[in-house]
Amino acid sequence: MRRSALTKEENMKFEVLRKIGKILKAVVPVAAVLVYCLHTEGCANTTQGPTGGPKDTLPPVIVGRIPDTVLTSFPIFKGKILINFNEYVQLKDANNEVIFSPPLKKRPTIKIKKKGVMVSFPDSLKANQTYTINFGNAILDVNENNPFPNYVYTFSTGKSIDSLIISGTVMDYETLLPQKGITIGVYVNPKDSSVMNEMPVAMAKTDEWGYFCLRGLKRMPYTIYAYKDANNNSLYDAGSELVGFCDSTITPKFAARKGMPQIAQMKMKDTLGCLSRPSETDIYLFKEISKNQYISHYGRTAERAGFVKFNAEKVQIDSFSIKGIYNDKLIKQFNVTEDSLCFWINDRRRMADTLSLRINYYKTDTLGQLKPAGETLKLALVKEKKKTDANKNKYGSDAFRTDGKNKNGNSQNNKRGQNSQRGNKNNALGQQKEERKDLLNMTMEVKPETVESEGYSFTFPAPLIKSDINKIRFTSTTPRKITTAAKFTFTKDSTNLLHYTLQAEEPYKVGNDYEITIPKGIFMDINGFTNDSTSKKITLPTDDKLSSITLEIKNTHGGKYLVEMVNEKRDKVYQKYTVHSDCSLIFPYLKTGNYSFRITEDKNGNGRLDIGSILEKKEPEKARLLKLSDGKSIIKVKESTDLTQEVNLDTIFKK
Repeated sequence: MRRSALTKEENMKFEVLRKIGKILKAVVPVAAVLVYCLHTEGCANTTQGPTGGPKDTLPPVIVGRIPDTVLTSFPIFKGKILINFNEYVQLKDANNEVIFSPPLKKRPTIKIKKKGVMVSFPDSLKANQTYTINFGNAILDVNENNPFPNYVYTFSTGKSIDSLIISGTVMDYETLLPQKGITIGVYVNPKDSSVMNEMPVAMAKTDEWGYFCLRGLKRMPYTIYAYKDANNNSLYDAGSELVGFCDSTITPKFAARKGMPQIAQMKMKDTLGCLSRPSETDIYLFKEISKNQYISHYGRTAERAGFVKFNAEKVQIDSFSIKGIYNDKLIKQFNVTEDSLCFWINDRRRMADTLSLRINYYKTDTLGQLKPAGETLKLALVKEKKKTDANKNKYGSDAFRTDGKNKNGNSQNNKRGQNSQRGNKNNALGQQKEERKDLLNMTMEVKPETVESEGYSFTFPAPLIKSDINKIRFTSTTPRKITTAAKFTFTKDSTNLLHYTLQAEEPYKVGNDYEITIPKGIFMDINGFTNDSTSKKITLPTDDKLSSITLEIKNTHGGKYLVEMVNEKRDKVYQKYTVHSDCSLIFPYLKTGNYSFRITEDKNGNGRLDIGSILEKKEPEKARLLKLSDGKSIIKVKESTDLTQEVNLDTIFKK
């Protein structure tokens, strides 16, 4: 309608409305600013913008499935699955996270379609087969990366769903810590090499707590293997991947149903909830030692020392000789696993720059059989630029060394005056004294906290040909300064001829000072080098805040056990005992902290934890944690506390 057609009264109303509109146009923006300021913590703060509301911490929600879950009669050829969510999602590391059980020769395609995840099967499926797809942590929302964890989609190409399950836990055989991302494969009537050559009939992966749940199983016995499938080929690659297995078959007992903790979508930060899940079996993961035998490394570690390293354990050697050296001048020793042989030449003559070593041993041929073989090795003496690098054994045994390091591989090259009360290389005139060229750089280690169980540790860079131990002075001094000679034993390590241990014959007394004095020249090695004089004084800890733990070991039944006090990560051993009978073990001078006890059943008595073998169906030796009455394996030690704990070995090893 045109304004000229309006009446006088209507024109007046129109003019009023027009003026009101102008006023509102000017006022509304200001009002909007005022309203905004009233709803913030002050307009004067111009450094902080709008917060945008609380952060989205909710995972995506499924709003539909095509076809729906728990589906039967799924198409065998070119089937597809679409899972729709209430928001846009993304895929992360799907190749590693998503598990198809049983595995398929041609991996299905997974991709994003709008607000959903689509799975396409390019290869044909088996008839009358139950399949599960565990998406792990592959599905996340787009905005905040909130995961939709461990969602499992189940379907069958037949008319029914196989719904039985088996749950379990995978741990490292030595640390006993849970292992994440380990593939679990089950087999029916397997051969010894099935895990290496055949696809499993069902698969799963362990979560952060080493827990797994196999689904879609029938009521029949299964053999279960666990392995670190590094190349995602659904097979165990012997010698390069970690592996473990159940020593007996397991028949599923439980059917999957809603609300079961075994199949619940657990929050991994819920420690109590995760640890309370039922576990039907424990599997211990280890790495097999290669069975292919050949010489892998060799070399000289010093003028009169060298080594030969083999690829496999327990090498069989027929003969070992060095050109120009009489056999009775050779000193040889294997390490504990018999895959590394160190040798020394007890001959003062100048050695050639290159030694010619002839060795006849059993070597693996192209058919995998051990056959007699002979090799001639040229061992050149490498002249080190720095003296501190001399005698460095790069490839030698872990059990014993020729480089002046201790059994743990820690550097201990003893300089002149180290562990000595003199501790000074300068003479009385302030001039620097020249170090003897024939100095035997032995090391002596002792810790007041462990001296009662471990004693004094001596390490030499080469075998000794002289040791006047009767000249060693070991004394005990009371707080009243009364000094007496203390009896001791000086013993060579049966597995390491470079290592010796000095042990006191009588119990140590708190408050006494104990001093050991090594006179000059009482030790001589094959090079003719002799030791300098040295001494070391210790006093047992007397801090009132220190605590102790006593273990009452029961039911050894004449077996041999290794008892170790370790930290929470189980990668550090504080103290270690070897027991052959029921006894009390004292772990004294403990600071406030958390400790665990690892006990190993050393069946072959070699003093170490042995690994297993897949083809031989041999599990690793049993190492178990001492658990308290509440089921926990960590002992929390407070100040000034003396704890006593009974250890029933029959219970720990379920005898």
